[in-house]
Amino acid sequence: MISDEPTVYVPLGLCVAYLAWRFFAPSFFMNREVARYARMDAQREYERGKLAEALAPLEPKVGSYEVEAAIDRYLDGR
Repeated sequence: MISDEPTVYVPLGLCVAYLAWRFFAPSFFMNREVARYARMDAQREYERGKLAEALAPLEPKVGSYEVEAAIDRYLDGR
């Protein structure tokens, strides 16, 4: 049984804090990375839409595949 000595609670508290950190920290950082990649994907899709809108007049002349390829080359080249 734990005594009433306060010095016992300090190491016990540190152990509990360490175990909580080891359990919760990986999911916290993983969620941050997932959110970051989701933002990057949303930004890429937004830019793809803006480029497709700007290149729409060229689509009848060169074809939709060429327009998509040009957009992909531009987005991958950055």
